[in-house]
Amino acid sequence: MDKDLKLFAVVGAAALLLFFYVKNNAGEIAAGAGAVVADAGKGVVLGIGDAVGIPRTNQTECEKAMAEGRTWDASFACDEKTFLKFLIGMGQ
Repeated sequence: MDKDLKLFAVVGAAALLLFFYVKNNAGEIAAGAGAVVADAGKGVVLGIGDAVGIPRTNQTECEKAMAEGRTWDASFACDEKTFLKFLIGMGQ
């Protein structure tokens, strides 16, 4: 087979696999995209509230410990991902 024909066959097979994956998992993909948009909106609202001094309500124990700088308590109250982000200064 010609080199270009082999490449075309591989790309075509990959495209077919991707098509069937998306077709069979469209609901999950759409739900994930919706969650990303909702989380982004939540972050904007909370950021504006923080900037103007509005205190957050309904904080979890993890969020309270991070806001108060209680690293030891946060290590127990937070999940690993959140706690690691907090430690390296990326989170809350």
